[in-house]
Amino acid sequence: MSSSNVLKSVREDDFVEYFLFPSALDQNDVSLENCEPQLEGLRSEVIKLAEDYCQRYIWHRDGFKVVLRTGDLQQRLLIEASNMEEENVRLPPHLYGITHYGDNVQDEWFIVSLLLHLSRRVPGLVVRVVDSDGEFLLIEAAEHLPSWANPERCEGRVFICDGEIHLVGTKDQKDPFPMDRILLELKDESRTKWVVSNTIQSCIAERIRDFPNHIEDNHHRATLYVPVGVAAVLEENPQLISAAVLAFCNRDPIDLKVCRAMRYFPPENCVYVSAVFTKCLYAMLQHAQYLPDRRTGWSLPMPSDPNYKAHILGLKLACGFEILTSQAKSSASLETDKGWKHYFESLKAKGYFQENIEGSQEYTRLLGVAKDYYQQNCDSMKFTPKIGDEIITILNRNDYDAEELRKQGLELPTPDDDSWMNISAEELDEMLTKRYGTRKLFSLNGNTNSEEFTSMVNDFLEQKSEFDGVDQETAAAQLDLGPYKPVRPKRTKSKTKADTQPTSQLNQPIDFDPDAFGAHVKHLLDLVIPEDRWDSSDNSDMSDYAEEDYDRNIEEMSPTRTGRAVKNEIQTYMEQMDRELAQTTIGKSFETHISAQEGETRGEADDFDDIESFKPVNIDVNTLKNMMESYQAQIGGPGPAANLLGSMGLQIARASNGESSGSTQQTDV
Repeated sequence: MSSSNVLKSVREDDFVEYFLFPSALDQNDVSLENCEPQLEGLRSEVIKLAEDYCQRYIWHRDGFKVVLRTGDLQQRLLIEASNMEEENVRLPPHLYGITHYGDNVQDEWFIVSLLLHLSRRVPGLVVRVVDSDGEFLLIEAAEHLPSWANPERCEGRVFICDGEIHLVGTKDQKDPFPMDRILLELKDESRTKWVVSNTIQSCIAERIRDFPNHIEDNHHRATLYVPVGVAAVLEENPQLISAAVLAFCNRDPIDLKVCRAMRYFPPENCVYVSAVFTKCLYAMLQHAQYLPDRRTGWSLPMPSDPNYKAHILGLKLACGFEILTSQAKSSASLETDKGWKHYFESLKAKGYFQENIEGSQEYTRLLGVAKDYYQQNCDSMKFTPKIGDEIITILNRNDYDAEELRKQGLELPTPDDDSWMNISAEELDEMLTKRYGTRKLFSLNGNTNSEEFTSMVNDFLEQKSEFDGVDQETAAAQLDLGPYKPVRPKRTKSKTKADTQPTSQLNQPIDFDPDAFGAHVKHLLDLVIPEDRWDSSDNSDMSDYAEEDYDRNIEEMSPTRTGRAVKNEIQTYMEQMDRELAQTTIGKSFETHISAQEGETRGEADDFDDIESFKPVNIDVNTLKNMMESYQAQIGGPGPAANLLGSMGLQIARASNGESSGSTQQTDV
């Protein structure tokens, strides 16, 4: 990471932002000093409710926290200098928070559950929550949104109030309301008109149904063999286990040097402890590959030993705590903090110090405010939090008893079974089906109407496709196939003498209609072989026209020969090709309208002498047959047939194991 982008790294994809607006605040009062005490009172109430709600939850990376934003010029410059807010929109006074959830997206939905809880407990609270994808609440219920609700039109319209999701605005409105009007709309008793449908509410409720009553379902308890210092830290603050796991899994070569020294957590004095992880943290620690340096002093049992898992997990966790503790020294002073230096330069570039002389009283005051703000929000700026300082504080107390911790390690609860990490393909399919549901099935078997299937394929191919996907409107498919009549463009000026003069048709402007042009191209490409009427003495005008046109084209193609001679030569050549192809695998691979018994009777005697017995190829049957053979060749994986059918909304189930690949099978689409 370059030094110029240190502060910009906050905008990763693993964050969720939330804005809490108190609707009871008088937005017409321009004196922001009056709103700060009210915001501080709201913040105290929110923090108390959040602590009660989150007391059993283990955060993967950042926890829930909010700060005051009064909206004055000084605070806006502090925020802009940290590059924490991309939108240059001035918002009313509110509480703001940002949480990085890392690899565990469950933290994001737990925050949604918490915000819904806060909106029920705090009267008049209006909440907006977004992530790197924007209005992710609507993304979760995308299949149930109205047709007009696209990402551009819904941006800035989704709010939480009274424990319900609100979509403020009408379908005819392109831009969202200003924030002050939105607060008035949601403060009014008629705000129920903005509540989304029950189906959308149910999608969100289903996503957060495990919170907060079933938080433990996502926990995993394990036994570890760790140094006594690690046992003391975990006993005082079990939440630090997530930071230690992340520090170990994200280690770099410098961190590996620290792990070889083990200055703070030497392996000479270790005890057994019972620790609680989230399933995500436990899986990360379990699958992280690491072998300690022999010079460090770690003594691991054989992998077949029952205590091997406790030893290797404790070793990894101890290395994570060692990495965190080693980082505390480098972050002890702002003078050596590179992040603070870049933040300070950004403040000066934005005119934060207002041309005050360095060292003056006002300059010193503004500098102190900036340092306090930086220290409070440096973790939101993506810098390493001061967890190492907290760990060192616990170690320096020296009030923990190693012998007591060893005795506690003799009576530990039974660790949880970690077989949940081993998932078969069938279990994964079942989980996906439970999560996303099943699609409507369409049966394809030996009795399937092939014409119906090919009709579905043709209908799909005739639909419009844009960057948003296939347009399901059928108006585009119903094009006029009549004669194309160019429309003369309307004149926008009055007629002059020059306008009335005759001009060449090539110089006339043309009003091009792409739909009509496409319709005529499609009409030309839809070639249909006319019905065979060799025995008919009555030749239609169309037949005469086709024969005359064919003869004329042959003559034009070969000016040195007579048209009749060339036509006979081409016909002879084509008949010879048909005879040769009929006896090959290519010719036999097509399905015709004749029955199988009739085909066997004819066998090799079919030399096309009897033109009356000729049966054309059944295009519908061959389309269906080739589609199924293509899907079987994919063995259930991605491919042309699966992609095409998936785009059409069809899902094909796998054949049973007892069926051969060549037999007729029961397939569900």
